[in-house]
Amino acid sequence: MLWYRVPAGDFPPIDERFAKCGFKVLGRNLSPGRPHWSLPPKATQTRFVFTSLDEVISVKGVRNIERTAAAHHVPVSWMVGDIHHMTYAADYNAFHRTNGDDAQAQFWGDLHAAMSAKLPWYVPSVSILTAGVERDIPRALSFGEHAFWGITWNSHGTDGTSDLGAPWGTYCADVHSYKRPQPDGGCSFLAFEWTARDLTRAYLSGREAAFSTDPDDLLQRGGFSPAAAAAYARKLVDAYAAAGETQPMVMTVQEEPVDGVLPTNALVMNALFDEAVRDGLHLETLSQAARDARTFSAAPRAVAFPYIVGGKHFESDLLHGDTLYPATIDYHDAHVGMTFLSGRTLPSRVFRYADYPVSRFNRPLPEVPGREMPRLLGASVTDGWLTFTFAAPRALRFGLTIWSDPSQPKITGSGRIPAGRAATVLVFDLKAGRNSVRYRCGCRSTTFNYSL
Repeated sequence: MLWYRVPAGDFPPIDERFAKCGFKVLGRNLSPGRPHWSLPPKATQTRFVFTSLDEVISVKGVRNIERTAAAHHVPVSWMVGDIHHMTYAADYNAFHRTNGDDAQAQFWGDLHAAMSAKLPWYVPSVSILTAGVERDIPRALSFGEHAFWGITWNSHGTDGTSDLGAPWGTYCADVHSYKRPQPDGGCSFLAFEWTARDLTRAYLSGREAAFSTDPDDLLQRGGFSPAAAAAYARKLVDAYAAAGETQPMVMTVQEEPVDGVLPTNALVMNALFDEAVRDGLHLETLSQAARDARTFSAAPRAVAFPYIVGGKHFESDLLHGDTLYPATIDYHDAHVGMTFLSGRTLPSRVFRYADYPVSRFNRPLPEVPGREMPRLLGASVTDGWLTFTFAAPRALRFGLTIWSDPSQPKITGSGRIPAGRAATVLVFDLKAGRNSVRYRCGCRSTTFNYSL
């Protein structure tokens, strides 16, 4: 029903059902270049937050991380996990005075008191809620913290945590069920993810901890060499910069100062910092981002992420073991989360947030089952109207994606969300039964130019 024109020569990987080629030749390049829409734009609205989870006493590690970040003028948000870290409070004070570093605490009352006594500038704003334990939202609120850090996007149980289904990036969390957005569209409690992921490789490989911005993940879990990890990390930053061209978002990066910082880890950190500065990402601390991101994190957002080669290839259940992946789009609003594969019109998974009134750290949010997913019956263009017909087994907020530069089809109407320069996501509410949804479109047919 929907077709895409691709040029002769190379084009980004696409998940196609049928293909027509005049030369009767379609090839596969296992090391494809990045699509243009994933390259950094002239200006981006992406914020860059660097955090360091400081749970193990390592003065050398803390000072190495500070030295590496300060060389790029990147402030560090120290996430303090133990009252004994106040033995080097003088370091935190010096880092704050010199670099504008921030510090936030895990949810221990005596730790908050000690930090308030020894760090005169410390203001509780973001609760540090780590992996493998239940997130204590009431205690965070009791300290006056209206944000928390620690969601592990798409996690299937890594480090004892299953956050599958929770939105990526920052989102306005429901205080009663923190893995879903606040249903009324407000922003009483902001959620930060643990560390930014390669949203395509993490989803399609099922190894969300192997493809992240944490240097340890890349070097130990992802199987990257140090040089390859540094090059890959730069491309991750580029992709987030590109996604922020049309909408504000936060890219969080985390590194732990355990037993000092290895030279290999420092190589990856330097690459992340250098590329963030080069791409013009806005450098913020956790406290600054907690104030800033609250102004935009309740809005619907869609991020397109390319396929980036490198590291180990893990078998994929979703694409028949293939290691050449199409790009993805992850979308969420206050009611639904959806993931799309490039070339596919309908989402490959949907999370209906109204179904989850309670969250648990070790329980993923279930997907909408296949039997309840709407079917696309038809698509047409008539007199400037793009019309889709669906059969829906139940009432559901749903969506589709047009994988063409949003400036080309010029689709307009309620529920239109551009995913950078890669695609247009259309979101609508379906009732049970037959539905028609339509949008104004500067198109003459349901064949579009594939985004390159």
